[in-house]
Amino acid sequence: MRSIGQHLVDAWPRLFRYALTLTREPDAARDLMQQSALKALSTGTTPSEPRAARAYLFRIVRHAWIDRIRRTRTRREDDLVDWPDEGFDDRLIEAIAVRQAFAALDAPCQRVVTCVDVEGLSYRETAERLGIPVGTVMSRLHRARRIMLNRIAGPSDGSEGP
Repeated sequence: MRSIGQHLVDAWPRLFRYALTLTREPDAARDLMQQSALKALSTGTTPSEPRAARAYLFRIVRHAWIDRIRRTRTRREDDLVDWPDEGFDDRLIEAIAVRQAFAALDAPCQRVVTCVDVEGLSYRETAERLGIPVGTVMSRLHRARRIMLNRIAGPSDGSEGP
């Protein structure tokens, strides 16, 4: 049985790229990785199967990032008289999850999602703008939405993945 330390070493490059995607700054990513590694190494029970252990480590990094954002927002908002409406943290978490899922898409899918879901263009207008068939627009949009949903909500078949 492999220890969480061994899983951490194996997944370190992927975890660091993920942390860098979240923080967008190498120094902040290193700090986030250090904090996540300490948390992972201090837990008693961890999954033994490699895929489950990797997913577990990605969750630790994501939760550490969310905690960091919450602490930063709380410090800034301590000076404000009016507190934000209920659900503020949920909206922030959802925005982060959507941003991460969108960033995971390949460039062609990102362009289609941007045209249809962000700019509100029709399939035909998107096809004309991108110079591709309408069927390709529909296929890429379906694939992109499925990928994003799986990354945000998790796969519906019960399997784990980062």
